Amino acid sequence: MNPLSRLGSAFLRDQPQAAAQVLEDFPADSVARYLASVSRTIQEEVLQHFSPGYAAAFLLASAPARAGELLARLPPDLQVMMLRRLERPRRETLLETLPSEQAIALRRLLPYAEGTAGALMDATLASLPAELSVRHAIKRVKRMRRGAKFYLYVTNSQSQLMGVLTLHELINATPSDTVAQVMHTRVISLGASDPLRSVNDSPYWQEFHALPVTDENQVLLGVIRHKTLRRFQEQAPQRGAVSGSLNTFMAVGELFSVSAGHLLSTLIATGKTLQPPERHD
Repeated sequence: MNPLSRLGSAFLRDQPQAAAQVLEDFPADSVARYLASVSRTIQEEVLQHFSPGYAAAFLLASAPARAGELLARLPPDLQVMMLRRLERPRRETLLETLPSEQAIALRRLLPYAEGTAGALMDATLASLPAELSVRHAIKRVKRMRRGAKFYLYVTNSQSQLMGVLTLHELINATPSDTVAQVMHTRVISLGASDPLRSVNDSPYWQEFHALPVTDENQVLLGVIRHKTLRRFQEQAPQRGAVSGSLNTFMAVGELFSVSAGHLLSTLIATGKTLQPPERHD
């Protein structure tokens, strides 16, 4: 195997963040062809470290089926950031590659301004009607394919947030009771238009690992997970950082008289593909 290809494969696998920074210097269509030979897992890792605009261009340059598969597996907040960078026709091109349920959820997020709770929330969440019996609520939760299920949010007939309970509490409740009888009526929510600064400063993150998001009429719209908020906060400083292991890689690269940038540019320019790493997907 060509030593440059071997180094390129190792670089993408072990340093997806640094590799993404280097790859953004090249046209998205060339990078899409180059990354087509690596595993889906590595593509996802690199894609998550592209800037949102470049990530969107990369997906549009990829084969439709592959673009849809990659986009569908990303966290909702990253999906929205990428889609916001596109004009409506191109945005719809990508949305049409997704399962209909996922595309509908993303279309609900896109109208909210960037930098607000509404833009960061996940619209696929576990919610239950207040009048549903515990027995039927458990069956409904089992059928849910998407959405966090640790916290179950309870709504009335107008989809307004009324309460919350955990999955454990639901399973251990009396089957004939209604969800309204076993829920907690004290439920903390965030406003969809709340700025991220106030979302981040909420004292309730010390108590809950997810908080529901509502509109001005208390209609339940989605949920923000604390891990999503942390990832959003960490993205900016991480993009400017170069890790010690990258320095190690660069030292190895010098044995072949090639820098990381020259390495990838050489491989892309010559059309060389990578040795597919061991697959884990």
